[in-house]
Amino acid sequence: MAQAEKKGGLLRKSSANKKPLKEKVVLMYDEIFMTEDPSKCNPRFWEELFLMKVNLEYLEGKLESLDGEELMKIKDNINSLFQRCIRALGEEHPIRVVNALQTLCALIRGVHQKNKSTSGFDIINMLMGFDKAEMCMKNLMESLDSLLCAEGSESLKSLCLKLLLCLVTVTDNISQNTILEYVMINSIFEAILQILSNPPSRREHGYEAVVLLALLVNYRKYESVNPYIVKLSIIDDEATLNGMGLVVAQALSEYNRQYKDKEEEHQSGFFSTLTNMVGSMFIADADEKISVQTNAAILLALYEAVHLNRNFITVLAQSHPEIGLVTMPVSPVPTTPVTPLGTTPPSSDGLKLQELSYDK
Repeated sequence: MAQAEKKGGLLRKSSANKKPLKEKVVLMYDEIFMTEDPSKCNPRFWEELFLMKVNLEYLEGKLESLDGEELMKIKDNINSLFQRCIRALGEEHPIRVVNALQTLCALIRGVHQKNKSTSGFDIINMLMGFDKAEMCMKNLMESLDSLLCAEGSESLKSLCLKLLLCLVTVTDNISQNTILEYVMINSIFEAILQILSNPPSRREHGYEAVVLLALLVNYRKYESVNPYIVKLSIIDDEATLNGMGLVVAQALSEYNRQYKDKEEEHQSGFFSTLTNMVGSMFIADADEKISVQTNAAILLALYEAVHLNRNFITVLAQSHPEIGLVTMPVSPVPTTPVTPLGTTPPSSDGLKLQELSYDK
């Protein structure tokens, strides 16, 4: 019997006589990339779309293959998809919510990657339509805030934070990311603080929350009034400040541990000693540097917290018995992601969301 192989949205059969079959979700994506409204022929098109497992690799690739002029031809369908995603975030069915969050990630990344030189206003117009942007972003931020503050799935909260990090880091210069104006107006500051002040949530999402806050604080910080700067500077809640301190201290402790492990690995063993001795015969001052990737994101968070909030210094001076109980990401989150977000999408069945890559 012919074996089916899934690759890039195609179901390939071993028989040479049969054409590759496309997944249904890929066929639906292809309809979106036509100029006609896909719901004309199928009124239940959007309802069916969010019940299907997202193929982010295909969707992002399709978006990245279009230039600005080609994208404008299907702008109405892209706008409809973006708006339908936001509407799906209010659904009770968790599968719809997961698929909507992942699709939003692909839309934001895909449109930006191909149109980096395009103005922020044109990007907004391509994604959601400039005339509806204010309402769309208000609804999006309110939905994300509700999901982050709810008692629901931790996996959903993780994906919400990944979407926000994607939105914030999609441009090389954060201050040129015009869409963040709506994130300033519709603040999620309180949701971030709730994560940091609650021990279970902090253990799951503390690192992403601190990095997100540090990045938002840096949006046009010298050009206009940034509400995240103002709010961070007046925090005096001990639980929140202590939670932030725990995350920062844990991340820096992990960095020190990695450096120590590298140092011990570098200095141990007869072969290593012999190699160093031979190398020093030919190379003067052969002091090999031990390389450990610096966690720039957490250092930025540390600087901003100390610089803006005098109460945070007191927190840093205290002991943190919880250090070691929080599992931190092995790879830090740099400012600008390049790897396609969610190219290996998490399983919607169990809502076990994999870490989405932000490697630079």
